Amino acid sequence: MTPARTLLAVASLLLVTACSTNDGRTMTDPGADQSESVAIAPTTIAGAEVFTVTPPWAEGALIDPRHTCDNLNVSPALSWANPPEGTGSFAVILTDLDAPEYAHWTVANIDASSSGIGEASAGDLAVVAMNSDAKPDYAGPCPPEGETHRYSLSVYAVSQVLEAQTGDGAPSLRAAIEAAALEVASTEFTYSR
Repeated sequence: MTPARTLLAVASLLLVTACSTNDGRTMTDPGADQSESVAIAPTTIAGAEVFTVTPPWAEGALIDPRHTCDNLNVSPALSWANPPEGTGSFAVILTDLDAPEYAHWTVANIDASSSGIGEASAGDLAVVAMNSDAKPDYAGPCPPEGETHRYSLSVYAVSQVLEAQTGDGAPSLRAAIEAAALEVASTEFTYSR
């Protein structure tokens, strides 16, 4: 056997061994205070187009005040490109990275044939979850006076149209979006008051 074939055989054996789920270890039952955590990570295949989102601001820059509580408080226009095969709908989630429990904007069931949404509109068929102001609407960035917060706006390519209605709770709609996500495209920005 040539050295290259020997190396390939050893690497294959190590890979099979490393991927085995029956390695003799026993998992303990979860405690009452433990919960499941799921992280969605996009997968890129070499040579494939990457799913991207394009907002009306530069990556990491300040958001236009018109999209905040200090001005018109209207949702931004967004466009996206290269969704994965099998996308059944799109969803959008706006998260304050410095106050992640606050629900700013959670939208699902955006038409799969769309390549974006207009300002102050998520489309006719979309459903919008209740924000932390108890409204099924967009709640723009509004950090406390004297603070700068970082925000993440993510567009999800979802495998299906979700069973959801406008006014559903943001946590449950977010969980459904993340569970059915094929890929995620995100952008970050900041806002100061």
